[in-house]
Amino acid sequence: MKIFGYELRLLWRDRAAWILTALFAAVSIYGLTNGAGLAESLSNATVQIEDSGRKFDAQVRELLARQNLDPRQVARQPLPAVLPRAPLPALAAGQADLAPNFEMISLFRLEQQTDARSELENPSRLLSGRFDLAFVLIWLFPLFLLALAYDLLAGDRESGTLRMVLARGVAPWRWLLVRTLARGMPVLAIALAATAATAFVGDPSGALGRMGLACGVVAAYGIFWLALAALVNGFAKSAASAATAVGAAWVVIVLVIPTWLNLLVEGLHPIPSRAELVASAREASGAAERRGGEVVDSFYKDHPEWAPATKQVDFMARALAVQEEVGRALDPVRERFDTELSNQQRIVERWKYVSPAIAAFEALTDIAGTGYWRQRAFKDQVATFKDTVHAFYSPRIHQKRVLSKADISTLPRFEFAEENAAGWRMRTVWAVLGILGLAAIAITLAARRLSARALATLTS
Repeated sequence: MKIFGYELRLLWRDRAAWILTALFAAVSIYGLTNGAGLAESLSNATVQIEDSGRKFDAQVRELLARQNLDPRQVARQPLPAVLPRAPLPALAAGQADLAPNFEMISLFRLEQQTDARSELENPSRLLSGRFDLAFVLIWLFPLFLLALAYDLLAGDRESGTLRMVLARGVAPWRWLLVRTLARGMPVLAIALAATAATAFVGDPSGALGRMGLACGVVAAYGIFWLALAALVNGFAKSAASAATAVGAAWVVIVLVIPTWLNLLVEGLHPIPSRAELVASAREASGAAERRGGEVVDSFYKDHPEWAPATKQVDFMARALAVQEEVGRALDPVRERFDTELSNQQRIVERWKYVSPAIAAFEALTDIAGTGYWRQRAFKDQVATFKDTVHAFYSPRIHQKRVLSKADISTLPRFEFAEENAAGWRMRTVWAVLGILGLAAIAITLAARRLSARALATLTS
């Protein structure tokens, strides 16, 4: 405890430490503000979509309570499927700026493809990602920790302080680890405070539990980098060599390994290009249009229960039959896309512990509600809702059956079902344990290096 207090007093008098701490506080606030701004803009867009959907649904139900309606009139209006606001949107943008948080579900599913909508965002900006709090915590947080703790033992060697400390009977590993923790405490405290603040951005209900787990991830991530700094100090002969070593470690762990893993998963499981999907859609649509009546006859052979009693097919029924044919032609491409994406994520989940940066980022986006798993659940539920809309309106349009008051309770309406909390909590716990396991390895190696048998080497 005396060593800890001594190091805090030294840190208090160090002007460079004050500058670094203030700079980290500034970038943390900036990242938190950016994340909150993105969350607010997405929330506003979502609210508008939800309001328009609720108004249309209320109008349809009100009309059906008084009179029958032609299903073709109702089916032309797209229905919104909205992903609710993320629990901790200010923590990490994740996939929120790339993947849509709403879908407009039309009976004519091929007319409004999500991946065909033009984007207003700069592609370079989307590629580099948002400067949000997760960016600060994953990329910049380690740099500030290493800047404060990289030369503790190496600097003591150069100044001769280490010999005096060892002459007083202080264990070198204890001296280093306690000082490293004290040095990293201010930056670690700011990181935890910024993480805790995300629970109070927007609607705080239900966010406190997630915030606690997020703080656990940040704490484990910070401990790993402090343990790495202690390990480097145990081997470095000078402050310059220590700075070079920790800088190289940061580059490898934060930049090289994630890039290598990304290239690996893309090489092993390449995703079909958007151009291939568009080309397949155009080819299938053209072929179906040319076949005309043959497509309609084939459709009614597959669905005899939907065939109209008069055998007269109107424009909308014909369009639905053509759409069914085109959809079957596109299913292999879409299924291959989903399969390869799932395979990519499976590899990332298996190998994410080779870099604590990957494990921490995956955990933070999972906790924030902007990660892969929640977006995947939304995509799957949207696909199910599309089938529900099609199964509700298509038979009525083909058979020329009107909508009546009895159909009010069965009108399609999208409601997103959140993942069971045990799922994302377990993934987070395993991420924290994995990061702490790597930190424990680094601490063990540092303690062994700084054992009593190494005293002669340390003071030479």
